[in-house]
Amino acid sequence: MLMKLNLFLLLSLILAIKCAKSETVVRSYVVKEDKPPILKPLTDFTAYDSREKDRIYLLRTTSTDIDTITLFDYRARTMIGNAEGEWTNGIFNVSLSIYDPKSDKWVDGIMTLVRSFLSYTYKLNWNNQRLVMKSKSFTKTIKIYNESPDQLLAQFRYRSFWRSGTKYKYDLKIFTSRFPDAIFLLPLAIVHHNEKLQDDKR
Repeated sequence: MLMKLNLFLLLSLILAIKCAKSETVVRSYVVKEDKPPILKPLTDFTAYDSREKDRIYLLRTTSTDIDTITLFDYRARTMIGNAEGEWTNGIFNVSLSIYDPKSDKWVDGIMTLVRSFLSYTYKLNWNNQRLVMKSKSFTKTIKIYNESPDQLLAQFRYRSFWRSGTKYKYDLKIFTSRFPDAIFLLPLAIVHHNEKLQDDKR
């Protein structure tokens, strides 16, 4: 009996260490809404370091016949990502182009949405990788997984207004160095436009 208990405790410890290791934060950002979208239909964002002191990325939007998000590296003054399509009018058709620093090339991808009762499932195909994001009602945290193997890559959580004032603010945590930051920042903005922005208009 004691041996079984010790074995159980050992396996539990190994599992806990493995889970902790797989969810070690590699990079973290605070992504703030620049201003409520009164004069423009979509929200711009700025990504700061975890101390909310230094600007790291800018997400700038336009909305004409199609919606567009352009992602800039603020320090390098260069564009590193772009998303365009429709995602705010009941239609979801999104294409992305993201600069991959490992290959020094721009890589195209697509983002799709499956709606179900009280939840959304977003799927992102990019650079021969399939990422999945599930957004459930009454949940502030959205986790981003690699579909195969099933691995947690990042998560973003929006803060309640009593913590952040009148603007939306997200805590983005990234657990991997395999993907560029753009692969997480662009979907964050798209999910916000598709869900929070539409809720605010109701």
